[in-house]
Amino acid sequence: MQLTGNSQIRVIVELQAGAAIAIGLVLLVLGKTAACSGLTGGLIAALANGFFALRSFVHYRAQDPGKIASRMLGAEIQKLVLTGLMFTMAIVAISPLSIGALLGGYLCVQVAVPLIVLVFQDRQKS
Repeated sequence: MQLTGNSQIRVIVELQAGAAIAIGLVLLVLGKTAACSGLTGGLIAALANGFFALRSFVHYRAQDPGKIASRMLGAEIQKLVLTGLMFTMAIVAISPLSIGALLGGYLCVQVAVPLIVLVFQDRQKS
């Protein structure tokens, strides 16, 4: 799968946001605090990945590989800083907060990325 198509990238980020919402709904079984925390963690992952995609691929052209690599490295560093800031804001602003659900929601959405890419690859082969 070629990840440079803006429509494919948009679909992946939208699916991540949908996964975050689904995680929040599933965690409603454990209570409102867990659901809000899981949704927040999932949305942090989706927003950070969307930011990375925006910085890396919006102005993508077949250029010098060194420029592409340096742009992606810079975008990844910015994504990590943004993720840290969003986690800090969530921990400070949301009360009560379930740290386990927050981190679990984040992890589930991050793991969803390779699964989503596999689904796209299967669709393109058939």
